[in-house]
Amino acid sequence: MKTATFLLATSALALSSPAFAQGAQQSQSAVQADDTGSADHGVGDIIVTANRIETSAQDTPVALNVYSGADLADSGINSVRDLSAIDPSLNVSSSNSSAYIAVRGIASTDVTELGDPSVPVARDGFFTNRAYSINTSMYDVARVEVLKGPQGTLQGRNSTGGLVSIITNRPKFKNEVSASFEYGNYDTTNADAAVNLALSDSFALRASGVFLKHDGYRRQVGVMKSADNEDFKSGRIQARFAKDGLDLWVSYQRDDRDTDGEAVLKNTLGAPQPSFDPLPPFRSDAPTRTVLKGERIRWEASYSGLGNLNLIYSGGWDKQQFDLTLDATGPNYPANRQYLNTQAPTTWNHEVRISNEKTGKLFIQAGYFRFTEDNALAAGLYNREMTGLFAPGGPLSFAPNADQSFRYGIAFDFAIKTKSDAIFAQADYDLTEQLQVSAGARYTWDNKSRTGNPRLVLPALAFPLCGNGFPAPGTCPPFPIVNSGNGETRESKPTWHLGLNWRPESGRLIYAKYDRGYKSGGFNSNGSVAATPYGAEQVDAFEIGTKNTLMGNALQLNFAAFYFNYKGYQAQQSTCPTCSTGVFNVGSARVLGLEGQLNARVAENTKLYLNSTLLDTKFGDNIIVTNGNNQNVDISKNQLPNAPHFTASMGFEQGVPLGDHLLSFRADGKYSSSFYFSAFNLQQIRSPSYFLGNLSASIEPNAGGWKLQAYVRNVFNKNVLSFAEQNFNGFSDNYQFQPPRTYGVRASVNF
Repeated sequence: MKTATFLLATSALALSSPAFAQGAQQSQSAVQADDTGSADHGVGDIIVTANRIETSAQDTPVALNVYSGADLADSGINSVRDLSAIDPSLNVSSSNSSAYIAVRGIASTDVTELGDPSVPVARDGFFTNRAYSINTSMYDVARVEVLKGPQGTLQGRNSTGGLVSIITNRPKFKNEVSASFEYGNYDTTNADAAVNLALSDSFALRASGVFLKHDGYRRQVGVMKSADNEDFKSGRIQARFAKDGLDLWVSYQRDDRDTDGEAVLKNTLGAPQPSFDPLPPFRSDAPTRTVLKGERIRWEASYSGLGNLNLIYSGGWDKQQFDLTLDATGPNYPANRQYLNTQAPTTWNHEVRISNEKTGKLFIQAGYFRFTEDNALAAGLYNREMTGLFAPGGPLSFAPNADQSFRYGIAFDFAIKTKSDAIFAQADYDLTEQLQVSAGARYTWDNKSRTGNPRLVLPALAFPLCGNGFPAPGTCPPFPIVNSGNGETRESKPTWHLGLNWRPESGRLIYAKYDRGYKSGGFNSNGSVAATPYGAEQVDAFEIGTKNTLMGNALQLNFAAFYFNYKGYQAQQSTCPTCSTGVFNVGSARVLGLEGQLNARVAENTKLYLNSTLLDTKFGDNIIVTNGNNQNVDISKNQLPNAPHFTASMGFEQGVPLGDHLLSFRADGKYSSSFYFSAFNLQQIRSPSYFLGNLSASIEPNAGGWKLQAYVRNVFNKNVLSFAEQNFNGFSDNYQFQPPRTYGVRASVNF
């Protein structure tokens, strides 16, 4: 309680500043704006590409937080999933190796093969739709930009809530070597390395890789094995050629991730939420395992030899193989039974963009974007083998499964295709030296389709339900699916942007903007009912903000206020008669928010930062939603899921000179007020408020070259929820958790 009071008071003091603004958050250890070393006497600034051109984060009229690769590594941020530990505007809910991102309280909870995220992830400009792909490790990263609000004009499709943009280090025209090794509790081993070779003044190669593993954080007593473990390997090789205005780049990456899945705490459905301090035993009869393998190719060609014009073509190919296995053998079921979910999406991105040099008053960008995804889904609950009375030669071996024809209880075999095309343009015009107006538009065409062969064979799903002893063959005949579950949606929508930017003096930016955002619809079907479509989600977003660099860049004060109005908000509910859960348009919703950020260099070796977000979110009037128990529930005026009222991240770093070395001590953390995991605002699946604190100490030479660090993360060993849901099939409320206290040492070198 004292921690929360302190955070609230500190945030209120920061927000009372007339010049406080939303901007780019930078951790405090080694942020550099560029190679000029400006951060030696200030808090630094980072070059970003939020508007598809390189600009200073403090001079970009876009609400964003940006994190350098070095600071992410020092903070133990290894994946997009981990960003929620440091970013106050971002929440990540993770379950069964799938995850979705919420920014400013906006997220899509549809993690199926048809769902699109409200906050997509772009890796070097390449969009990845699938929810399980965001858990892959980030390494050899230049920076990560968290863009807030609709990004649909310049930054691709479906980004009604925001965008997480990962920019990796590209080959440089100088020789470099870097490496790090980390070891900690839970047998955590994290090793990565990068080698950059400049073979000439115009041609360079870069190779990098990572190996990350840790044992399970928690033990499942029912199956006597751990969960939450991870084993990840990845390698990347890049080539770059640059000469006479031509810049060519290509990258190939291969990923391999293996985990036994998350430990799930089960509680009686609808019962009061259990205490998480301490955690009760994780009793499980259904352990999971997930395997993700992927290959990624990225390429880009830019040419600036067309007079005043620049031409850029970028593209990529992505192929993944995701396998989820759940051991569904229970104490009341006599067979060795498993649930499988396998997906194999192949994705293509293409974008052509043309722009002029920013030498006059007018700057224009225009282009064409194409996205395609072909995915194959094979899923089902099936019997690996029959045991007990149903074993071959047993008294019930004559039962319908004797010839293996009813091996599957439920099986789905679908082919899914997604296509998206868009044209876009944006212009920035200087009305005066201080005043600039910007306007942009995008038109998008979306198409989704699914075809397949679903099968429902109830006897093989649960023999005991058919009666004791199977008195005669055919007592429990199969019940084939009548509806195929096939479906198709086609949509086309415009989005746009209007902005006004005022720079009254050097180091100060005041901006106002209006954006229309759009996220495509889709359809729901588990194969047992006809496809049920849902339409597009639309948002009108209004924002004003200011970014201020003061005291010779020793102080950055930023502030933003925003209002989002959603129509056709996509949320989970059930459809009957099967009452399967899906995503549907439930009506209107609105978001009111304030964001503030302070970065300060208090003294030569003393740094401080505070980043906070206030949210007020509500569904509209007269919204009736069906829950998983086939009950109509009024969610009018409910708080949006994954939308805490108040969050804040903060940090303090103190350096102590030791001759030619610098000893640094750092304390940082994140506070979040309570929030709900569903639109129903149920107390039993609510995240309590929490504070996660971290400590570290490091030493490095003043000239650089190496660094040693010791750290403790989640110092107070808090049990913080990462996900919670009502499972009506299992008659339980399920809870999953963020990592417990971890500690270790990390050594890095670069030369």
